[in-house]
Amino acid sequence: MTKQNNKLESFFLPDLCNVRAILVLILLCESLVIALVLIDSGLMDFQWQRFATLSYFVQWVALLSVALLCQTRRFMARLNLVWAVIWAMFLLLLVSFSVSVGALYLIPGAALNGSQSLVPSNVVAWVIRNMLISVIFGGMALRYFYVQSQWRLKSQAELRSRLQSLQARIRPHFFFNSLNTVASLIMVDPEKAETMLVDLSSLFRVVLKDQDAQVDLAAEIELGRRYLSIEQQRLGERLRVRWQLPSTLPKIQVPQLILQPLLENAVYHGVQPLVNGGDLVISLQKMPVSKVSKPSALTVWQLEIRNDKPEQSVASDGHRVSLPNIAMRLEAIFSADAALHCQQTANQFSVTISLPQYNEVTTKALNS
Repeated sequence: MTKQNNKLESFFLPDLCNVRAILVLILLCESLVIALVLIDSGLMDFQWQRFATLSYFVQWVALLSVALLCQTRRFMARLNLVWAVIWAMFLLLLVSFSVSVGALYLIPGAALNGSQSLVPSNVVAWVIRNMLISVIFGGMALRYFYVQSQWRLKSQAELRSRLQSLQARIRPHFFFNSLNTVASLIMVDPEKAETMLVDLSSLFRVVLKDQDAQVDLAAEIELGRRYLSIEQQRLGERLRVRWQLPSTLPKIQVPQLILQPLLENAVYHGVQPLVNGGDLVISLQKMPVSKVSKPSALTVWQLEIRNDKPEQSVASDGHRVSLPNIAMRLEAIFSADAALHCQQTANQFSVTISLPQYNEVTTKALNS
């Protein structure tokens, strides 16, 4: 079933069974009809009756063709490209022929412009003309869909490559810092170091198990909990962590390893240099509806990491490296719907990430 869905998602013909596609199709057809009538009669002698009749005919051809293509799209996705195009053109010819023959019986005079007698030669020529026009415009539409599909697949491939490259920069840095933390305690407190190694192995298993570009927000928060558990073993009471999360976490897909680097920066460049330690607060809250400016999102959640820091910060590239990296990965997945903001005072540093939670309709549209 998954393999079939993947073929359907990569198929060049988009899903035309939605209101937006039908509306665009109707507008395009009416534009074509207006152009044809203007060519025949000109602007001053515009034939409204001809326009109405031709619109009726063209809309029947277009809507029936789209309906058949939509219903057979799953079947076409299993064919190779050539046979899928042949099948689509066959449906267009079939619909054009059927509607043309039907129009001859319902409105014969209007169908032949009212200037030709209903003789077999004229009828055949009129039907063939309609079929040729359908083939030409249908071929142009299929070509447009194919080019758009290739561009979309290329963009998705570039996006996956970009995300993998960005994640590859984070994972080694995260692993080495965690191992250094364990190594620093082996001689001082072997039992605590052993406990940390167990936590670290579980942490590595979570990170390495899922190679996808996106993970659930709940999984990302659990990864952050495991990391802070290791750091608390090392810093003890100097690291005071508070989680302010809702009882039920929202179902949001986020780029993997966006929370852990922020927590690492908060610990190493904020709390650790303080003699008496400091607080690290991780909060997640829903933004008020009046403040949500993204109509495509069902709601927006605000994830904030706030930590104490020394007044005189030690020169470091920590925040300057991690923050642009995470901002780029958020933009690659959510475009402009997600945002990352930093704010600092003399004694505190905070990072806020706005995460959109889409409804089902918008999620399908984004994935199509």
